[in-house]
Amino acid sequence: MQAQVPAGKQRLSREDWLDFGLTVLREEGPQALKAEPLCKRLGVSRGSFYWHFDSAGAFMLAVVERWEARATEQVILAVQQCAGGAAEKLRFLLRKVGELDVRLYEAIHSLEARLPELTGVLRRVHERRLGFLAELLVALGFAADEAALRARMTYAWAMGELLTRDPRQQAYTEAQIAAVERLLLRP
Repeated sequence: MQAQVPAGKQRLSREDWLDFGLTVLREEGPQALKAEPLCKRLGVSRGSFYWHFDSAGAFMLAVVERWEARATEQVILAVQQCAGGAAEKLRFLLRKVGELDVRLYEAIHSLEARLPELTGVLRRVHERRLGFLAELLVALGFAADEAALRARMTYAWAMGELLTRDPRQQAYTEAQIAAVERLLLRP
């Protein structure tokens, strides 16, 4: 699938560039995030790119920060706004995590080798996700230390499952979610 050019736009905003960058990164990998080829595809001058970004590295970092906002902060916000108690929120979180596109996660990790500044962003993402999951477990009655341990184990399972599952599987199955809940919530 080829990344689509934003339709009907004369001028590209920073957000347009970041959205296009995320799509290209997911579908074609980090090697495709180069200013000149992206500008040609979008039918704009390099000035359009450099109006918003000082360098290709700054663009890549901004694309990953956009991913952070969508795949971490927006997911957490959706869980917080979910009706029900901590158990329902945990189930909702597992569903949302299971829907994440692993191609983007893999592309970002391969980009990290070319852009060391991403290490801090990825560390921040992992810490934020672990902290939020631990908060849910504390709300379910676990002591903070136990909640942190269970959060780490659950996060490790979720990342491993995303990276090793059949690519045709678009989300965790209800059986997977139920099994994780049983293991995670057992006293």
